[in-house]
Amino acid sequence: MIPTIAYDGGAATALPATLPLPASNAGVKLVQGEAPDEAREFDRLLARRFARACYVFLVAYAGFLARDLVFFNRGGVEFQRYVLAAGVVLQGGLTLAVRFGRAASRGRRKVAQYATIVLAWFVLGILQYDFLRYEVTQPEVQAADWSATVQITVANTNFFPWFALIAGYPVLVPMSGRRAAVFGLGTMLIPVLVTVLAAYTIPPLNWNRTIYMHIQYAVWGTIGTCIAAYGAAQAGALRKEAFAARQFGQYILRERLGGGGMGDVFLAEHRLLKRPSVIKVIRQDRSADANLLARFEREVKILATLTHWNTVDVYDYGHTPEGTFYFVMEYLPGANLDELVKRHGPLPPGRAVFLIAQICRGLREAHAGGLIHRDIKPSNIMATERGGLQDVAKLLDFGLVFDPGRLTDSGKLTHETTILGTPHYMAPEQARGEAVDGRSDIYALGATLYFLLAGRPPFDQKAIVEVLAAHLTAVPKPLCDVNAALPGDLNAVVLRCLAKAPADRFADVRELELALLGCSCSTDWDHERAAVP
Repeated sequence: MIPTIAYDGGAATALPATLPLPASNAGVKLVQGEAPDEAREFDRLLARRFARACYVFLVAYAGFLARDLVFFNRGGVEFQRYVLAAGVVLQGGLTLAVRFGRAASRGRRKVAQYATIVLAWFVLGILQYDFLRYEVTQPEVQAADWSATVQITVANTNFFPWFALIAGYPVLVPMSGRRAAVFGLGTMLIPVLVTVLAAYTIPPLNWNRTIYMHIQYAVWGTIGTCIAAYGAAQAGALRKEAFAARQFGQYILRERLGGGGMGDVFLAEHRLLKRPSVIKVIRQDRSADANLLARFEREVKILATLTHWNTVDVYDYGHTPEGTFYFVMEYLPGANLDELVKRHGPLPPGRAVFLIAQICRGLREAHAGGLIHRDIKPSNIMATERGGLQDVAKLLDFGLVFDPGRLTDSGKLTHETTILGTPHYMAPEQARGEAVDGRSDIYALGATLYFLLAGRPPFDQKAIVEVLAAHLTAVPKPLCDVNAALPGDLNAVVLRCLAKAPADRFADVRELELALLGCSCSTDWDHERAAVP
Protein backbone atom coordinates (compact mmCIF):
# COMPACT_ATOMS: atom_id res chain seq x y z
CA MET A 1 0.00 0.00 0.00
CA ILE A 2 1.39 3.35 -1.03
CA PRO A 3 1.23 5.87 1.84
CA THR A 4 -0.82 9.04 1.38
CA ILE A 5 1.35 12.14 1.34
CA ALA A 6 0.23 15.17 3.33
CA TYR A 7 2.65 17.76 2.00
CA ASP A 8 2.91 20.88 4.13
CA GLY A 9 4.50 23.15 1.55
CA GLY A 10 4.35 26.34 3.62
CA ALA A 11 7.69 27.99 4.10
CA ALA A 12 8.71 30.09 7.05
CA THR A 13 8.43 33.63 5.75
CA ALA A 14 11.35 36.00 6.08
CA LEU A 15 10.56 38.98 8.23
CA PRO A 16 11.43 42.58 7.42
CA ALA A 17 15.07 43.36 8.08
CA THR A 18 14.24 46.31 10.27
CA LEU A 19 11.28 47.45 12.30
CA PRO A 20 11.12 50.85 13.98
CA LEU A 21 10.96 50.65 17.73
CA PRO A 22 9.67 53.36 20.05
CA ALA A 23 12.25 55.59 21.64
CA SER A 24 12.72 55.17 25.35
CA ASN A 25 11.19 57.74 27.63
CA ALA A 26 12.66 59.28 30.72
CA GLY A 27 9.42 58.81 32.61
CA VAL A 28 7.31 55.68 32.54
CA LYS A 29 3.69 55.46 33.61
CA LEU A 30 1.06 52.77 33.53
CA VAL A 31 -1.65 53.30 30.95
CA GLN A 32 -4.73 51.48 29.76
CA GLY A 33 -3.64 48.90 27.22
CA GLU A 34 -6.12 49.68 24.47
CA ALA A 35 -6.02 53.47 24.39
CA PRO A 36 -2.53 54.17 23.03
CA ASP A 37 -2.81 51.63 20.23
CA GLU A 38 -6.31 52.61 19.25
CA ALA A 39 -5.27 56.27 19.26
CA ARG A 40 -2.26 55.49 17.07
CA GLU A 41 -4.41 53.47 14.66
CA PHE A 42 -6.90 56.33 14.57
CA ASP A 43 -4.12 58.82 13.80
CA ARG A 44 -2.92 56.72 10.87
CA LEU A 45 -6.47 56.37 9.60
CA LEU A 46 -7.13 60.08 10.05
CA ALA A 47 -4.02 61.04 8.09
CA ARG A 48 -4.98 58.74 5.22
CA ARG A 49 -8.54 60.04 5.17
CA PHE A 50 -7.42 63.67 5.33
CA ALA A 51 -5.21 63.08 2.30
CA ARG A 52 -8.03 61.40 0.38
CA ALA A 53 -10.52 64.11 1.34
CA CYS A 54 -8.13 66.78 0.10
CA TYR A 55 -7.66 65.00 -3.21
CA VAL A 56 -11.42 64.55 -3.67
CA PHE A 57 -12.02 68.23 -2.95
CA LEU A 58 -9.21 69.23 -5.31
CA VAL A 59 -10.68 67.22 -8.17
CA ALA A 60 -14.17 68.66 -7.63
CA TYR A 61 -12.88 72.20 -7.22
CA ALA A 62 -10.69 71.95 -10.30
CA GLY A 63 -13.68 70.70 -12.28
CA PHE A 64 -15.85 73.68 -11.29
CA LEU A 65 -12.97 76.05 -11.99
CA ALA A 66 -12.48 74.60 -15.47
CA ARG A 67 -16.19 75.05 -16.18
CA ASP A 68 -16.10 78.67 -15.06
CA LEU A 69 -13.05 79.41 -17.18
CA VAL A 70 -14.97 78.21 -20.22
CA PHE A 71 -18.47 79.60 -19.61
CA PHE A 72 -18.01 82.62 -17.28
CA ASN A 73 -14.81 84.17 -18.55
CA ARG A 74 -15.75 87.83 -18.94
CA GLY A 75 -12.33 89.20 -18.14
CA GLY A 76 -11.96 92.18 -15.85
CA VAL A 77 -10.58 92.60 -12.36
CA GLU A 78 -13.28 90.48 -10.73
CA PHE A 79 -12.54 87.44 -12.81
CA GLN A 80 -8.79 87.84 -12.29
CA ARG A 81 -9.37 87.87 -8.53
CA TYR A 82 -11.52 84.78 -8.90
CA VAL A 83 -8.81 82.86 -10.77
CA LEU A 84 -6.08 84.03 -8.36
CA ALA A 85 -8.06 82.96 -5.29
CA ALA A 86 -8.85 79.64 -6.92
CA GLY A 87 -5.14 79.06 -7.51
CA VAL A 88 -4.42 79.74 -3.83
CA VAL A 89 -7.11 77.24 -2.80
CA LEU A 90 -5.73 74.58 -5.15
CA GLN A 91 -2.17 75.10 -3.93
CA GLY A 92 -3.23 74.91 -0.28
CA GLY A 93 -5.18 71.72 -0.90
CA LEU A 94 -2.31 70.06 -2.69
CA THR A 95 0.06 70.98 0.15
CA LEU A 96 -2.32 69.53 2.75
CA ALA A 97 -2.84 66.34 0.74
CA VAL A 98 0.91 65.70 0.40
CA ARG A 99 1.52 66.51 4.07
CA PHE A 100 -1.12 64.08 5.30
CA GLY A 101 0.02 61.41 2.85
CA ARG A 102 3.50 61.56 4.40
CA ALA A 103 2.07 61.58 7.92
CA ALA A 104 0.09 58.40 7.15
CA SER A 105 3.14 56.58 5.77
CA ARG A 106 5.39 57.62 8.65
CA GLY A 107 2.85 56.98 11.40
CA ARG A 108 3.00 60.45 12.94
CA ARG A 109 0.92 61.17 16.02
CA LYS A 110 -1.61 63.86 16.89
CA VAL A 111 -2.93 64.25 13.35
CA ALA A 112 -6.37 65.14 14.73
CA GLN A 113 -5.16 68.62 15.69
CA TYR A 114 -5.08 69.49 11.98
CA ALA A 115 -8.77 68.69 11.49
CA THR A 116 -9.73 72.33 12.00
CA ILE A 117 -7.23 73.42 9.34
CA VAL A 118 -8.62 70.97 6.80
CA LEU A 119 -12.20 71.89 7.54
CA ALA A 120 -11.39 75.60 7.36
CA TRP A 121 -9.76 75.06 3.98
CA PHE A 122 -12.87 73.26 2.71
CA VAL A 123 -15.21 76.00 3.97
CA LEU A 124 -13.08 78.87 2.69
CA GLY A 125 -12.76 77.14 -0.68
CA ILE A 126 -16.52 76.86 -1.07
CA LEU A 127 -17.06 80.41 0.23
CA GLN A 128 -14.52 81.67 -2.27
CA TYR A 129 -16.38 79.77 -4.97
CA ASP A 130 -19.75 81.26 -3.95
CA PHE A 131 -18.73 84.88 -3.35
CA LEU A 132 -16.40 85.30 -6.30
CA ARG A 133 -18.79 83.72 -8.75
CA TYR A 134 -21.45 86.01 -7.36
CA GLU A 135 -19.12 88.98 -7.93
CA VAL A 136 -18.32 87.89 -11.47
CA THR A 137 -21.98 87.44 -12.46
CA GLN A 138 -23.34 90.45 -10.56
CA PRO A 139 -23.55 92.64 -13.72
CA GLU A 140 -25.78 90.02 -15.34
CA VAL A 141 -27.96 89.95 -12.25
CA GLN A 142 -28.46 93.70 -12.31
CA ALA A 143 -29.21 93.69 -16.04
CA ALA A 144 -31.73 90.85 -15.92
CA ASP A 145 -35.37 90.86 -14.93
CA TRP A 146 -36.66 89.75 -11.55
CA SER A 147 -37.06 86.07 -12.50
CA ALA A 148 -33.60 85.84 -14.04
CA THR A 149 -32.14 87.54 -10.97
CA VAL A 150 -33.54 84.87 -8.71
CA GLN A 151 -32.27 82.08 -10.96
CA ILE A 152 -28.75 83.50 -11.20
CA THR A 153 -28.59 84.22 -7.46
CA VAL A 154 -29.69 80.68 -6.68
CA ALA A 155 -27.01 79.41 -9.07
CA ASN A 156 -24.40 81.56 -7.35
CA THR A 157 -25.32 80.24 -3.94
CA ASN A 158 -25.89 76.67 -5.10
CA PHE A 159 -26.42 74.41 -2.11
CA PHE A 160 -24.99 71.32 -3.76
CA PRO A 161 -21.33 71.95 -2.72
CA TRP A 162 -22.50 72.52 0.86
CA PHE A 163 -24.66 69.39 0.84
CA ALA A 164 -21.70 67.38 -0.48
CA LEU A 165 -19.51 68.81 2.29
CA ILE A 166 -22.08 68.09 5.04
CA ALA A 167 -22.77 64.52 3.94
CA GLY A 168 -19.35 63.60 2.58
CA TYR A 169 -16.82 65.06 4.99
CA PRO A 170 -17.76 62.86 7.99
CA VAL A 171 -17.59 59.83 5.68
CA LEU A 172 -14.08 60.65 4.44
CA VAL A 173 -12.80 61.96 7.78
CA PRO A 174 -13.64 59.75 10.80
CA MET A 175 -15.60 61.46 13.58
CA SER A 176 -18.31 60.61 16.09
CA GLY A 177 -21.99 60.80 15.20
CA ARG A 178 -22.53 63.73 17.60
CA ARG A 179 -19.64 65.69 16.11
CA ALA A 180 -20.94 64.99 12.60
CA ALA A 181 -24.37 66.38 13.60
CA VAL A 182 -22.86 69.57 15.06
CA PHE A 183 -20.67 69.91 11.99
CA GLY A 184 -23.64 69.52 9.63
CA LEU A 185 -25.89 72.01 11.42
CA GLY A 186 -23.10 74.57 11.64
CA THR A 187 -22.13 74.18 7.99
CA MET A 188 -25.78 74.50 6.93
CA LEU A 189 -25.83 78.12 8.19
CA ILE A 190 -23.08 79.25 5.81
CA PRO A 191 -25.08 79.22 2.52
CA VAL A 192 -27.95 80.84 4.39
CA LEU A 193 -25.66 83.73 5.34
CA VAL A 194 -24.46 83.95 1.73
CA THR A 195 -28.08 84.20 0.55
CA VAL A 196 -28.86 86.92 3.14
CA LEU A 197 -25.83 88.88 1.94
CA ALA A 198 -27.04 88.50 -1.64
CA ALA A 199 -30.47 89.78 -0.62
CA TYR A 200 -28.92 92.97 0.85
CA THR A 201 -26.53 93.64 -2.03
CA ILE A 202 -28.79 92.83 -5.01
CA PRO A 203 -31.74 95.29 -5.09
CA PRO A 204 -34.06 93.23 -7.33
CA LEU A 205 -33.92 90.20 -5.03
CA ASN A 206 -37.24 89.49 -3.36
CA TRP A 207 -37.27 88.56 0.33
CA ASN A 208 -40.07 86.07 -0.19
CA ARG A 209 -37.86 84.17 -2.59
CA THR A 210 -35.01 84.43 -0.07
CA ILE A 211 -37.15 82.81 2.61
CA TYR A 212 -38.08 80.07 0.14
CA MET A 213 -34.39 79.38 -0.48
CA HIS A 214 -33.75 79.31 3.28
CA ILE A 215 -36.38 76.64 3.73
CA GLN A 216 -34.91 74.67 0.82
CA TYR A 217 -31.43 74.84 2.32
CA ALA A 218 -32.73 73.87 5.76
CA VAL A 219 -34.47 70.77 4.39
CA TRP A 220 -31.48 69.59 2.36
CA GLY A 221 -29.09 70.51 5.16
CA THR A 222 -31.07 68.46 7.67
CA ILE A 223 -31.10 65.49 5.31
CA GLY A 224 -27.33 65.77 4.81
CA THR A 225 -26.76 66.12 8.55
CA CYS A 226 -28.79 62.98 9.32
CA ILE A 227 -26.88 61.03 6.67
CA ALA A 228 -23.57 62.29 8.05
CA ALA A 229 -24.40 61.56 11.70
CA TYR A 230 -25.69 58.07 11.01
CA GLY A 231 -22.81 57.21 8.65
CA ALA A 232 -20.19 58.52 11.07
CA ALA A 233 -21.67 56.56 13.99
CA GLN A 234 -21.84 53.32 11.98
CA ALA A 235 -18.32 53.79 10.60
CA GLY A 236 -17.00 54.39 14.12
CA ALA A 237 -18.62 51.20 15.40
CA LEU A 238 -17.22 49.18 12.50
CA ARG A 239 -13.80 50.72 13.07
CA LYS A 240 -13.82 49.59 16.71
CA GLU A 241 -14.94 46.11 15.69
CA ALA A 242 -12.16 45.90 13.12
CA PHE A 243 -9.60 47.04 15.67
CA ALA A 244 -10.83 44.45 18.16
CA ALA A 245 -10.73 41.74 15.46
CA ARG A 246 -7.02 42.42 14.93
CA GLN A 247 -6.22 41.87 18.61
CA PHE A 248 -5.07 38.56 19.96
CA GLY A 249 -4.86 38.87 23.71
CA GLN A 250 -2.27 41.57 24.42
CA TYR A 251 -1.09 41.61 20.79
CA ILE A 252 -2.21 43.70 17.82
CA LEU A 253 -1.77 42.47 14.24
CA ARG A 254 0.19 44.81 11.99
CA GLU A 255 0.53 42.97 8.68
CA ARG A 256 0.33 39.53 7.15
CA LEU A 257 3.74 38.02 6.46
CA GLY A 258 2.68 34.79 4.81
CA GLY A 259 1.32 31.39 5.61
CA GLY A 260 1.76 27.66 5.31
CA GLY A 261 -0.36 24.57 5.15
CA MET A 262 -1.29 24.93 8.81
CA GLY A 263 -1.90 28.60 9.49
CA ASP A 264 -1.15 32.20 8.66
CA VAL A 265 1.73 34.27 10.02
CA PHE A 266 1.38 37.93 11.05
CA LEU A 267 3.70 40.63 12.28
CA ALA A 268 2.30 41.87 15.59
CA GLU A 269 3.12 44.13 18.50
CA HIS A 270 2.50 43.86 22.22
CA ARG A 271 0.07 46.55 23.33
CA LEU A 272 2.05 47.68 26.35
CA LEU A 273 5.63 46.55 25.79
CA LYS A 274 5.60 47.60 22.10
CA ARG A 275 7.71 44.53 21.43
CA PRO A 276 7.55 43.25 17.83
CA SER A 277 6.44 39.64 17.65
CA VAL A 278 5.17 37.08 15.19
CA ILE A 279 1.75 35.48 15.61
CA LYS A 280 0.84 32.20 13.97
CA VAL A 281 -2.92 31.77 13.59
CA ILE A 282 -4.75 28.67 12.47
CA ARG A 283 -6.77 29.24 9.33
CA GLN A 284 -10.51 29.63 9.71
CA ASP A 285 -11.19 27.12 6.94
CA ARG A 286 -9.14 24.50 8.84
CA SER A 287 -10.49 25.19 12.32
CA ALA A 288 -13.04 22.40 12.03
CA ASP A 289 -10.25 19.81 11.78
CA ALA A 290 -9.81 18.46 15.31
CA ASN A 291 -6.51 16.75 14.44
CA LEU A 292 -5.12 19.97 12.99
CA LEU A 293 -6.13 21.91 16.09
CA ALA A 294 -4.46 19.31 18.28
CA ARG A 295 -1.33 19.48 16.15
CA PHE A 296 -1.26 23.25 16.34
CA GLU A 297 -1.64 23.33 20.12
CA ARG A 298 0.93 20.57 20.50
CA GLU A 299 3.47 22.65 18.56
CA VAL A 300 3.11 25.45 21.09
CA LYS A 301 3.51 23.23 24.11
CA ILE A 302 6.56 21.54 22.62
CA LEU A 303 8.18 24.84 21.71
CA ALA A 304 7.50 26.13 25.22
CA THR A 305 9.66 23.34 26.65
CA LEU A 306 12.67 24.29 24.52
CA THR A 307 14.97 27.04 25.72
CA HIS A 308 18.03 26.75 23.49
CA TRP A 309 19.45 29.89 21.82
CA ASN A 310 19.07 28.30 18.38
CA THR A 311 15.38 27.44 18.76
CA VAL A 312 12.67 30.02 18.21
CA ASP A 313 11.18 31.34 21.48
CA VAL A 314 7.47 31.21 22.23
CA TYR A 315 6.04 34.11 24.25
CA ASP A 316 2.37 33.27 24.59
CA TYR A 317 -0.59 31.36 23.17
CA GLY A 318 -4.35 31.29 23.54
CA HIS A 319 -7.78 31.29 21.94
CA THR A 320 -9.87 34.23 20.76
CA PRO A 321 -13.52 34.47 21.87
CA GLU A 322 -14.42 33.05 18.44
CA GLY A 323 -12.29 29.97 19.09
CA THR A 324 -9.32 30.85 16.88
CA PHE A 325 -6.10 29.37 18.22
CA TYR A 326 -2.87 31.37 18.01
CA PHE A 327 0.59 31.54 19.49
CA VAL A 328 3.16 34.30 19.70
CA MET A 329 6.82 33.81 18.77
CA GLU A 330 9.85 36.05 18.81
CA TYR A 331 10.39 38.41 15.90
CA LEU A 332 13.36 37.31 13.78
CA PRO A 333 14.79 39.85 11.35
CA GLY A 334 16.65 38.34 8.45
CA ALA A 335 15.96 35.60 5.90
CA ASN A 336 15.43 31.86 5.92
CA LEU A 337 18.12 29.72 4.28
CA ASP A 338 15.95 28.90 1.28
CA GLU A 339 15.57 32.58 0.45
CA LEU A 340 19.22 33.21 1.23
CA VAL A 341 20.39 30.67 -1.37
CA LYS A 342 17.84 31.76 -3.97
CA ARG A 343 18.91 35.36 -3.48
CA HIS A 344 22.69 34.95 -3.37
CA GLY A 345 23.40 31.45 -4.70
CA PRO A 346 25.15 28.59 -2.85
CA LEU A 347 26.74 29.60 0.44
CA PRO A 348 30.47 29.46 1.15
CA PRO A 349 31.31 26.11 2.80
CA GLY A 350 32.42 27.77 6.03
CA ARG A 351 29.15 29.68 6.40
CA ALA A 352 27.02 26.60 5.64
CA VAL A 353 28.91 24.59 8.26
CA PHE A 354 28.63 27.43 10.77
CA LEU A 355 24.83 27.62 10.40
CA ILE A 356 24.11 23.89 10.44
CA ALA A 357 26.39 23.34 13.46
CA GLN A 358 24.22 25.80 15.40
CA ILE A 359 21.06 23.88 14.46
CA CYS A 360 22.74 20.72 15.74
CA ARG A 361 23.13 22.40 19.12
CA GLY A 362 19.48 23.39 19.19
CA LEU A 363 18.36 19.89 18.20
CA ARG A 364 20.43 18.33 20.99
CA GLU A 365 17.98 19.75 23.53
CA ALA A 366 14.94 18.54 21.55
CA HIS A 367 16.34 15.06 20.93
CA ALA A 368 17.36 14.73 24.58
CA GLY A 369 13.68 15.22 25.45
CA GLY A 370 12.57 12.64 22.89
CA LEU A 371 11.31 15.26 20.39
CA ILE A 372 11.91 14.61 16.67
CA HIS A 373 11.37 17.59 14.35
CA ARG A 374 10.61 15.60 11.13
CA ASP A 375 10.42 18.70 8.88
CA ILE A 376 13.89 20.24 8.87
CA LYS A 377 14.46 22.13 5.62
CA PRO A 378 16.10 25.40 4.51
CA SER A 379 12.87 27.40 4.80
CA ASN A 380 12.53 26.33 8.45
CA ILE A 381 15.92 27.74 9.44
CA MET A 382 16.41 31.47 9.86
CA ALA A 383 19.72 33.33 9.65
CA THR A 384 19.00 36.23 11.96
CA GLU A 385 20.57 38.72 14.38
CA ARG A 386 20.46 38.24 18.12
CA GLY A 387 22.33 40.04 20.89
CA GLY A 388 24.36 42.02 18.38
CA LEU A 389 25.56 38.81 16.66
CA GLN A 390 24.91 38.13 12.97
CA ASP A 391 24.12 34.74 11.38
CA VAL A 392 22.46 33.29 14.45
CA ALA A 393 20.65 30.18 13.19
CA LYS A 394 17.12 29.61 14.50
CA LEU A 395 15.09 26.44 13.95
CA LEU A 396 11.38 27.11 13.26
CA ASP A 397 8.10 25.28 12.79
CA PHE A 398 7.83 22.40 15.20
CA GLY A 399 4.32 21.59 13.94
CA LEU A 400 5.44 18.11 12.81
CA VAL A 401 7.38 17.28 15.97
CA PHE A 402 6.98 13.64 16.99
CA ASP A 403 7.07 12.65 20.63
CA PRO A 404 6.75 8.85 20.89
CA GLY A 405 6.65 9.06 24.66
CA ARG A 406 3.46 11.11 24.73
CA LEU A 407 1.37 9.37 22.08
CA THR A 408 -0.70 6.23 22.49
CA ASP A 409 -2.43 4.05 19.93
CA SER A 410 -5.69 5.86 20.61
CA GLY A 411 -4.15 9.32 20.59
CA LYS A 412 -1.99 9.33 17.46
CA LEU A 413 -2.15 12.54 15.49
CA THR A 414 -0.63 10.98 12.37
CA HIS A 415 -2.28 8.00 10.75
CA GLU A 416 -0.12 5.02 9.84
CA THR A 417 -0.72 5.55 6.13
CA THR A 418 0.04 9.26 6.20
CA ILE A 419 3.43 10.89 5.69
CA LEU A 420 4.02 14.36 7.04
CA GLY A 421 7.02 16.43 6.01
CA THR A 422 8.68 17.93 2.95
CA PRO A 423 9.61 15.29 0.31
CA HIS A 424 12.88 16.90 -0.84
CA TYR A 425 14.36 16.67 2.68
CA MET A 426 12.66 13.52 3.96
CA ALA A 427 14.54 10.52 5.34
CA PRO A 428 13.88 7.16 3.63
CA GLU A 429 12.28 5.62 6.73
CA GLN A 430 9.98 8.63 7.01
CA ALA A 431 9.04 8.27 3.34
CA ARG A 432 8.12 4.63 3.97
CA GLY A 433 5.95 5.63 6.92
CA GLU A 434 8.18 3.80 9.40
CA ALA A 435 9.28 4.83 12.86
CA VAL A 436 11.59 7.84 13.04
CA ASP A 437 14.23 8.97 15.51
CA GLY A 438 16.94 11.60 15.80
CA ARG A 439 18.82 10.10 12.86
CA SER A 440 15.87 11.06 10.61
CA ASP A 441 16.52 14.69 11.49
CA ILE A 442 20.22 14.10 10.74
CA TYR A 443 19.26 12.96 7.22
CA ALA A 444 17.21 16.17 6.77
CA LEU A 445 20.17 18.23 8.02
CA GLY A 446 22.38 16.54 5.44
CA ALA A 447 19.88 17.29 2.67
CA THR A 448 19.67 20.90 3.87
CA LEU A 449 23.46 21.20 3.92
CA TYR A 450 23.58 19.74 0.41
CA PHE A 451 21.13 22.45 -0.72
CA LEU A 452 23.19 25.22 0.89
CA LEU A 453 26.36 24.05 -0.89
CA ALA A 454 24.95 23.02 -4.27
CA GLY A 455 22.01 25.41 -4.64
CA ARG A 456 19.57 22.48 -5.04
CA PRO A 457 18.41 19.53 -2.91
CA PRO A 458 20.04 16.10 -3.31
CA PHE A 459 17.13 14.92 -5.45
CA ASP A 460 15.31 17.60 -7.42
CA GLN A 461 12.93 15.59 -9.59
CA LYS A 462 9.69 17.43 -10.34
CA ALA A 463 7.25 14.67 -9.32
CA ILE A 464 6.96 14.06 -5.58
CA VAL A 465 6.72 10.29 -6.11
CA GLU A 466 10.02 10.38 -8.01
CA VAL A 467 11.65 12.40 -5.22
CA LEU A 468 10.53 9.85 -2.61
CA ALA A 469 11.70 6.96 -4.76
CA ALA A 470 15.12 8.62 -5.08
CA HIS A 471 15.38 8.99 -1.31
CA LEU A 472 14.68 5.27 -1.00
CA THR A 473 17.06 3.93 -3.65
CA ALA A 474 19.18 6.57 -5.44
CA VAL A 475 22.63 7.78 -4.44
CA PRO A 476 23.02 11.59 -4.46
CA LYS A 477 25.59 13.10 -6.74
CA PRO A 478 28.74 13.88 -4.70
CA LEU A 479 29.17 17.55 -3.91
CA CYS A 480 32.71 17.42 -5.29
CA ASP A 481 31.18 16.69 -8.70
CA VAL A 482 28.86 19.67 -8.35
CA ASN A 483 31.63 22.03 -7.20
CA ALA A 484 35.22 20.78 -7.33
CA ALA A 485 36.30 23.52 -4.90
CA LEU A 486 34.28 22.06 -2.01
CA PRO A 487 36.39 20.34 0.66
CA GLY A 488 36.45 16.56 0.49
CA ASP A 489 35.95 16.14 4.24
CA LEU A 490 32.75 18.19 4.11
CA ASN A 491 31.51 16.10 1.18
CA ALA A 492 32.09 12.97 3.27
CA VAL A 493 30.08 14.40 6.18
CA VAL A 494 27.14 15.25 3.91
CA LEU A 495 27.11 11.82 2.25
CA ARG A 496 27.18 10.08 5.63
CA CYS A 497 24.18 12.15 6.73
CA LEU A 498 22.38 10.99 3.56
CA ALA A 499 23.01 7.28 4.11
CA LYS A 500 19.91 5.18 3.43
CA ALA A 501 20.16 3.14 6.60
CA PRO A 502 19.88 5.09 9.88
CA ALA A 503 22.66 2.95 11.38
CA ASP A 504 25.08 4.24 8.72
CA ARG A 505 24.50 7.88 9.66
CA PHE A 506 25.90 9.81 12.61
CA ALA A 507 24.61 8.42 15.88
CA ASP A 508 23.32 11.78 17.11
CA VAL A 509 23.49 15.49 16.36
CA ARG A 510 26.39 15.96 18.78
CA GLU A 511 28.50 13.59 16.67
CA LEU A 512 27.42 15.43 13.53
CA GLU A 513 28.31 18.78 15.10
CA LEU A 514 31.81 17.55 16.00
CA ALA A 515 32.27 16.22 12.47
CA LEU A 516 31.29 19.59 11.01
CA LEU A 517 33.60 21.46 13.35
CA GLY A 518 36.39 19.10 12.31
CA CYS A 519 36.10 20.07 8.63
CA SER A 520 38.90 22.20 7.21
CA CYS A 521 36.48 25.02 6.36
CA SER A 522 34.87 25.23 9.83
CA THR A 523 37.05 28.19 10.88
CA ASP A 524 36.32 30.19 7.73
CA TRP A 525 33.15 31.78 9.16
CA ASP A 526 31.90 33.13 12.49
CA HIS A 527 29.65 35.86 13.89
CA GLU A 528 32.32 38.53 13.40
CA ARG A 529 32.84 37.67 9.73
CA ALA A 530 29.07 37.62 9.21
CA ALA A 531 28.90 41.23 10.47
CA VAL A 532 31.26 42.42 7.71
CA PRO A 533 29.22 43.87 4.77
